[in-house]
Amino acid sequence: MTLQEYAVKQIGLPESNRLKYEVLLPSNIEIGKLICAYANTAGGLLVLGVLNKNKTISIKGLSDDFRVDMVVNNSLMKISPPVKIERGFINYEGKKLYIIKVEKANEIVTYNEVQYEITYKTIKKVTFQKVNNNTNITEKIMPYADKLDAILKFLLDNPKRINVNKYTIREVFANEISLSEAEQLIEKLKETKYVKSYNDRYIGMSIDTAVFLEDGGFSGKSPNSLQSSIKSIFLSYSWKQKEAASKLYNFLKANGYNPSMDDHNLAYKDKLSTFMESIRTSDYAILIISDDYLKSANCMTEVLHILNERESYSRILPIRHENVKIFSSSDRMKYIHFWKTQFEESTAVIENLDRISTIEESKKLKITSRIYHDIGDFLITIADMITFTIEKEEEVLFSNLLDYMERE
Repeated sequence: MTLQEYAVKQIGLPESNRLKYEVLLPSNIEIGKLICAYANTAGGLLVLGVLNKNKTISIKGLSDDFRVDMVVNNSLMKISPPVKIERGFINYEGKKLYIIKVEKANEIVTYNEVQYEITYKTIKKVTFQKVNNNTNITEKIMPYADKLDAILKFLLDNPKRINVNKYTIREVFANEISLSEAEQLIEKLKETKYVKSYNDRYIGMSIDTAVFLEDGGFSGKSPNSLQSSIKSIFLSYSWKQKEAASKLYNFLKANGYNPSMDDHNLAYKDKLSTFMESIRTSDYAILIISDDYLKSANCMTEVLHILNERESYSRILPIRHENVKIFSSSDRMKYIHFWKTQFEESTAVIENLDRISTIEESKKLKITSRIYHDIGDFLITIADMITFTIEKEEEVLFSNLLDYMERE
């Protein structure tokens, strides 16, 4: 039976542990987990291009533009051992659907070194069996495995620290966790033999910490992968795009990343140093380029500094709002002309002010002048990097951004 014939018999049936519909392309992480879960249970079928809402199944079709094969390939690279699948586009009711058929595996399969299974249509992480030989890892520990390993790695890197408390733990995670969560992590570590407890207030490295991490720690990952297991991402955007930025922030947070947002509320002098430090210390910086962004002195001053930061620039992921056009010379000239006008107006203002009053305006003129002279080169560079709009990325659950970051 061909893949087309098999899929046609399944499409229209209600979703189950062996059948799932998606109207758009999920991220490679979601696809990887589902393939892994299918392989560990009874196999299954994923149909892309079908909307399942209120128990009504609608055939919508899936565009070739989604680059499904690339996303699936990225998922399969992290699945071990390899699983038997069939995949590809089929024609159904005049629409193109993408089908992924997964066979049940004869041994335990993992995605990104984690085992998954599917129960009542829900994908669940399985308590380590084959993945990790540390039999004392319990379900209570598992949800915190990566964070606990990160703390152990910190203790290993700082062997003389015997006064690590909840405040220290927050700093380990760039203050992205609450004090109560930090306390909770410390208490969970105290229940194991992998840290020492001092006066029941502080923790430090024990004689078992290093060996435990070498064996894979709580997460089953090698020590070298611990630092990169949670990627930090900095979001830069104009205030009018805060809603779109917030959606992206929440999505990244929910998918295991460590995002931070630039709120554009600080004064320029304070904010620039904060921005550049965030760029330097983050794995990636996502710039939501909009019309407002390109006309904002603060936004443009920030982003033009990246051009002088070679390492930082390589980690920039620009994505445009649908209201901005920068791909033709005439489109780019509009922004060059805008900043030329700003520069000329600032110059005219200074000529009519006394010496004392011109100090602050001179600073603004210097900023405006640099933007005016550099924005043309910046727009050409950014235009070559941008592929999709933020609106398009929302539709495909930011899969293109995730794919890029996962490949690196």
